[in-house]
Amino acid sequence: MKLQKNLLWIPVVFAMAWGLFGLFAPEALMKFLNTPSENINSTLISTQMLLGVSLISLGIITLWMRSLKDKSAMSGAMTVVAVVFLLFGLEAVLVDFLVEGLARNMILFIEGIVFIILAILFFLNRKPKIDMG
Repeated sequence: MKLQKNLLWIPVVFAMAWGLFGLFAPEALMKFLNTPSENINSTLISTQMLLGVSLISLGIITLWMRSLKDKSAMSGAMTVVAVVFLLFGLEAVLVDFLVEGLARNMILFIEGIVFIILAILFFLNRKPKIDMG
């Protein structure tokens, strides 16, 4: 279970970093993601701040998941994180293709691919190795 607990640091760090950035610097985050200045308004900022709070909550829950001692519970936690990463990844890739009209926002596209790869990594490592000793 040591591998699973170490892997669970990844979503904690990602969620906390993006969450804190989205909560306290939503305009800077939107500019980093190449959002046109004319599209940044109070509604978009408040939505980004709400997403930041959600990500911080996800980071806290994932941090708690590291304390699981039961192997089947850890397997379930890893599967949940894999699904969450997959959803974030698909959302980023689909937004790039469908919403942005193939504008190729490379930051968003690469982020989506990284999340999909992380989802696969977490799913493949969801079951702790059996101790034979």
